[in-house]
Amino acid sequence: MYAQPAHGPRHPTAVRRASSTLLSLLGPALAFALAACTPHQVTRAPAPPIDPPATYAGASEAAAPVMPERWWTVFGDPALDALVARALGGNFDLRAAWARVAQVRALAGQLDTRLPELSLAADVARSRSVSPPLTIDLPPGIDVDETSTATRGSVSLQAGYEVDVWRRMGSQRAAMAQDLLAVRDDTAAIAMTIAAEVTVAWLDLRTAHAQAALVDEQLRLTQAQLELLEGRLRAGLGVTALDIFQQRSLLAQLRAQRVQITSAEIAVRARLAALVGVTPGELATELAAAPPSLPDVPPVPAVGVPADLLVRRPDVRAARRRVEAADWRVASAVADRLPTLRLSGSAGIAGFTVRQLIETPVYSVLASLTQPLFDSGRRKAKVAEQRAVVEERLAGYARALVTAAIEVESALAGERHAVELAAELEAQRELAAATVGVALDRYRDGQIDYLPVLSAVQTEQRLGLAVLDARRAHLALRVQLYRALGGTWTAELAAPAPLPLRSSPRPEEK
Repeated sequence: MYAQPAHGPRHPTAVRRASSTLLSLLGPALAFALAACTPHQVTRAPAPPIDPPATYAGASEAAAPVMPERWWTVFGDPALDALVARALGGNFDLRAAWARVAQVRALAGQLDTRLPELSLAADVARSRSVSPPLTIDLPPGIDVDETSTATRGSVSLQAGYEVDVWRRMGSQRAAMAQDLLAVRDDTAAIAMTIAAEVTVAWLDLRTAHAQAALVDEQLRLTQAQLELLEGRLRAGLGVTALDIFQQRSLLAQLRAQRVQITSAEIAVRARLAALVGVTPGELATELAAAPPSLPDVPPVPAVGVPADLLVRRPDVRAARRRVEAADWRVASAVADRLPTLRLSGSAGIAGFTVRQLIETPVYSVLASLTQPLFDSGRRKAKVAEQRAVVEERLAGYARALVTAAIEVESALAGERHAVELAAELEAQRELAAATVGVALDRYRDGQIDYLPVLSAVQTEQRLGLAVLDARRAHLALRVQLYRALGGTWTAELAAPAPLPLRSSPRPEEK
């Protein structure tokens, strides 16, 4: 339908009538679009393509405490709580994830075509024409101007709208909305990983401090024993030079261990600083305050059932949302094979004089219906492509759920073994300490030489460090279990303030 009078009625109501004509066409079309439905039935919040097990194989049937949402607080360490809070606001990987959320949100805004697109156009044209020469003689004194000029101006408001009859564009918007939620879930998964990594690094730092304290005590006792042996050697009380050299060798070994512990502590400090998003020097005070001991391992929390992971694990939620997004794109591809209805129109004024410009309205209304007939199978292939994407995303959805359940199972299995290992090592350490006492008594009585004493001391020292390592491994397994169970605390996170974009100083300003 098209109408464009060259010169409309010379009164202002003509523009209003043109606008009413345009709205009378757009109104029913908008209503029809709102009532339209997609030709492809999209599955909302799709269920996993596999059935999760009813329970975890390693779960205990005994009553267990409920895991707090911010699970790292169970260790009762305010310094750890502060470090995790700083990391959740300053970690660079998390900042990059929030930036990706903003990017997808902006892309989603570009697809919002629910309202007509409006634009204002104005133009001025000046023309000049030359008349052909006359072929007759004019009386003397009469001149004819052979050129003429004209200036024409126009101002118009233009509107365009595609009626989303089959929800082609609506399906694209719905797919992008799911993509946005999936990227937000990716950000939550990164936040959970960062909280776990900070907690493990903090436990590693406390382990290093505990190891350093233990080795320092062993150094003190070994040095005192060396001085005692050297005194007995000078007094001729049955100590040989071999005993002295063996004791000095043990002392050198402990000093080497102390250097290794210091080196490991420096590496842990750097790791923590990177996780928080600062340089190691900025955390010097906080890290130096880490106590030289490890916290007690809290009781095993209630793990629920594997189906809970669909809600508590952001990576599983993201995989589910991407399946739905792919299904919405199938709907969009199917709708693209159907007729398209587009409406466009303009209303404005135009004329060669100011009076004409004010009094002469110009308007046009156009409706077009387009049906694809032949495109070499491109649209059909697009539908097949999007259906294959759905299959791929379903496989990823199943893999995410299975991986999450395996992580919980592995943490529970490791929990049992860690408890048994820590108990065995502690029993061995106690036996080694008793052996050292007996060996020293027999050595003082002259019943044995110093070599059995030295061997017993080395075993006790080694087991002391092994007990610390086992406790640290047990705590790390508990962190792994907490992380594997997920949580909903990430819903409270907000994007941090953006980093400043600064210009580098010029070479002459350095």
